Amino acid sequence: MRQETVRRLTSLGLLAILFLFFGLTSDNFFTAANIFTLLRECAVVGIMAVGVTMVIITAGIDLSVGGMVGFISMLCMNLLFYLRMPVGLVVLTAMMVGTLCGLLNGSLVGFLRLPDFIATLSTQFIFRGLTYILAIRNDFGMIVNQRITDPGILILGGSINGVFLVTIVFFIVAAIGQFVLKGTKLGTYTYAIGANRRSAELSGISHTRIKLSVFGITGMLCGLASIFLMARVGSVVPDTGMWLEFDVIAAVVMGGCAFSGGRGDTFGTVIGAIFMATLINGILKYNLPTAAQLMIKGGVIVLIVVFDSLYASYMNKRIQQRAGTGD
Repeated sequence: MRQETVRRLTSLGLLAILFLFFGLTSDNFFTAANIFTLLRECAVVGIMAVGVTMVIITAGIDLSVGGMVGFISMLCMNLLFYLRMPVGLVVLTAMMVGTLCGLLNGSLVGFLRLPDFIATLSTQFIFRGLTYILAIRNDFGMIVNQRITDPGILILGGSINGVFLVTIVFFIVAAIGQFVLKGTKLGTYTYAIGANRRSAELSGISHTRIKLSVFGITGMLCGLASIFLMARVGSVVPDTGMWLEFDVIAAVVMGGCAFSGGRGDTFGTVIGAIFMATLINGILKYNLPTAAQLMIKGGVIVLIVVFDSLYASYMNKRIQQRAGTGD
């Protein structure tokens, strides 16, 4: 059985166990309202994670997505509050600005050859600084929490027969992302760069072009996620999106993407996003303190990364043994 298949089945199995555990130990876990809420909670992270999946498949990382969401959300808040811009233009602006932010990351990594970690860590601070500069202030210069009143934005936080719009968009984005990875040249080249960058470049695949593409897509999806985050919360503060990058990376890793690159897909990312949302949803029902929540989340990530490492090592040994015996 292929390593990717085993990894996906592992994630599905862990998700099933988690569902059963919380369902059997909590009275209101298996209710329709809670399931729909759970899917809503994972959707914003999941939309961003589709893009980050592509970045990690190239053996990269994007630590700027949380800061990017904060910056784009605050920019859109300014467009709504000061310019009264129509919702359609706000959404389009969010996605365009997000794409530009992603292309900035891609340029730093692709053209300047900065390590992904350093480049995106740096832009994270830039985006967060821009968020504070654009923050809505009162007449005394103090930052205020301005509520969103535009019905066009708020309706995006609503639902259709109980299913939230953001959940529907998440699954559509994931399906498109899966098609891009498995059915297009961009997807093939993305896997090639992650599996062996040197060989891919010798084959004529442009590392710079692929990095620009995957970071640009990630930025565009961050712009889309920003709109739905605004619609759900109903306001924007300078801390919007804070630490969101770690939830996104946790979902991607849980879904089977390897930090070494060349493995993973958005189907696994959907599983990972639902798993992490289920974990948080279940923990909250036990009223555990925030410290415990963070420790459990971190512990799960460590365990899954250790499992990936051990399983990859095991599979490599099997391949070497088969090569040695001529099987």
